[in-house]
Amino acid sequence: MGKKKNLYTRFFLSLTMISVCCILVLAVAIFSLYRNISIDNVNKANQNVLLNAESVFTNYKEIVQNYTMDFYANPNINALMMSGDTSWSDQLYSALSQIRGALVVNTYMENAYIFGVDEPVAIFENLPLSPASKQELFSRMRSSRIIESPFLWQATLNNGAPKTLLTVFYNDRAFTSSEYRGAVALTVNLSKLQNNLFSQKEGESARYAVVNEAAKVLMHSAQASVPYDPGMLQKVAASAEKKGSFVWKGEGDPKLITYIYSEPDKLWFLSETPYKDSIRDISYARNVIVGLCLTLIAAAAVSAKLISQRIYQPIGRLFGSIAHLSGNEAALKSSGDFEAVNVELETIGVRLEQLKKESDDSALMRWLLSPQGTEERSGSETPMMRIGASEGAYCVGVMHVLEPDGTRGAEETAEEVIGRVQTVFADLAEVLVFRPHQEAAVLILREQHNGSFGDYALFRSKWAEISAALPASSCRFAFGVSGTADDPGLLKEKYHEALDGLQYIKFHREQTIVFADDTIHLNSGPVPEQALEPVLQAVRQPDQAGHIPQAVERLLEIACSYRAEPASIALSKLAYELNRTAAIQTDSRHSGLLEEYRKIGQLRSYGKLQSWIEACCYAALERIAEMSAVETRSIAGEAVSYIREHYSDPGLSLNTLAEKLSLSPAYLSRLITEEVGSSFPDFVNLIRLEQAQNLLISDLGLDIRTIAEKVGYNSSTYFTTQFKKRYGVTPSKWRMNHILHNQSSIS
Repeated sequence: MGKKKNLYTRFFLSLTMISVCCILVLAVAIFSLYRNISIDNVNKANQNVLLNAESVFTNYKEIVQNYTMDFYANPNINALMMSGDTSWSDQLYSALSQIRGALVVNTYMENAYIFGVDEPVAIFENLPLSPASKQELFSRMRSSRIIESPFLWQATLNNGAPKTLLTVFYNDRAFTSSEYRGAVALTVNLSKLQNNLFSQKEGESARYAVVNEAAKVLMHSAQASVPYDPGMLQKVAASAEKKGSFVWKGEGDPKLITYIYSEPDKLWFLSETPYKDSIRDISYARNVIVGLCLTLIAAAAVSAKLISQRIYQPIGRLFGSIAHLSGNEAALKSSGDFEAVNVELETIGVRLEQLKKESDDSALMRWLLSPQGTEERSGSETPMMRIGASEGAYCVGVMHVLEPDGTRGAEETAEEVIGRVQTVFADLAEVLVFRPHQEAAVLILREQHNGSFGDYALFRSKWAEISAALPASSCRFAFGVSGTADDPGLLKEKYHEALDGLQYIKFHREQTIVFADDTIHLNSGPVPEQALEPVLQAVRQPDQAGHIPQAVERLLEIACSYRAEPASIALSKLAYELNRTAAIQTDSRHSGLLEEYRKIGQLRSYGKLQSWIEACCYAALERIAEMSAVETRSIAGEAVSYIREHYSDPGLSLNTLAEKLSLSPAYLSRLITEEVGSSFPDFVNLIRLEQAQNLLISDLGLDIRTIAEKVGYNSSTYFTTQFKKRYGVTPSKWRMNHILHNQSSIS
């Protein structure tokens, strides 16, 4: 009996010690294995804070920029800027009150400057600058373009102290050659702005800062009373990566440094977290495991298995939650590519804004509308002056050379076309010509005598004569012709009528000249989906491949009966589907309707449009042929197809899809990740956002809430957050960018 008890005791102690040792070893292994995962979670949280701080900083810049534009456009302030007259008046009082009110309401805005052509006109300074700094700022206003706003510079205060200021300005100089007519500048005190930029809870150990490329701290959170390590700042500023993290072992305790780089602002946003806080959660888990292990020493050997199970069950749930939060290795690797596309659209978005400004302030529009000569055309009359001098009618024609003569350049070909127009209309109209570049021309035809354009049939026959005569010279050109008008104030409207007419050339096989009067009767509704089916059917069925050219030709015949906008949208949808089938872009996140729409806008002739669509068809046909040769069943393909078909279902989840395909959720998740390069939630979100893009373009009458519901989101707020996270702008602003892009492509 004694031996039995002794054996039982040894067995009990052995099991207990084995359990204790295994759990202790496991706790150490878990701590070592998942320490990086815990740090990654902290890094992601810090990066979200930094991205939010960057967004807030951008919003404040836009607020100040809007102030400068409003002040510049204010009639009283503009009159003060242009005249330099600071004599007391109601207008002066109104201007000063508006600027002073803006400085009082926005405490982070320190100084306001109104610069005239030759000198500063009015100055409001809560933080007075030295005369030299004011002169430096004035000189910079004269030579800077509006695209260079805002900028950081080192100013000197009246007391001689150096001060880094953010200056936002507006001076209406879109180009280096643009004339300077005055400017409005506002300076931002970064020391005050930081209070609005960083919001932290009481007792939070992390601290944040904004650093320039010279490793100088410009703004910091309230917890940053202790100076940052200069070596750490230098390492961040010298980093070749746009975002990342590292452990800094300077003086004192180690710190976890997380940083991101803002390309537009040339600034680094960084956070500094005590390293012990970044692994606190996993350390607590280890301590809990050890504590539970020690309490099991008194348990019976028979209960060891049950107790072990009770220990591992919560551990398994804990590890699963950590893995779900951190994502797998493939998802982490793909996150860097997604960041690069966000930067490119933002760049496109910025570029679209620039194109809009360039269009509104181009030399052509100044030539058309200015009431007096410019520097480039000093001493010459503008069309506005020439048209206003007579009471007759006029029309505008915009010409593009599509395919120059093989023996001559585009400029010589354009000159031939212009000469032909001048010859044909010699007895009816005076022709004013402007050449924005060698492949294009703007012609304004003004009646030589009142009533010359009264015979509309004769007017159109003259254009027909031009179209019939010039193809013999083996050149291809296109003309958009506006309707006639006798009001000089409608010149800009008539120019856009003619410019819009050029968009219809690509949908007509033989037509060379398009009249604005003919386009108003075209169908403005969307092109029906069934119009695309013959082309898709010819691609999907290999035995019908020979009918692709005829199907494309019939589609273009249908498209030419619609306005250019719905016709381009329909062809964009077709090209998008074909290119996605052909897998021309291996990462599906890089494709979109806007890219196809942009390509169609760049095509000018029927032949090029037809060839491009046929090339998309044959690429998709080749891909389908390759897929049909594969006889094995693709589970991942079925899953992806199911997601594409049921993306609008708010209840779509990995578990329900795995149950439908009789697979485990973990295995299905891995298959989807290998197939599309992203996790299941990211891919579902991508499909929904792509469909939202489609709805934003195709149906401008749908509001954001309705679009969110149609693509499977229960909350329009969450939809807006996800959309902005992926594309850098809100859905409403993206829709507006699309409209602006369309205007820029036409002009």
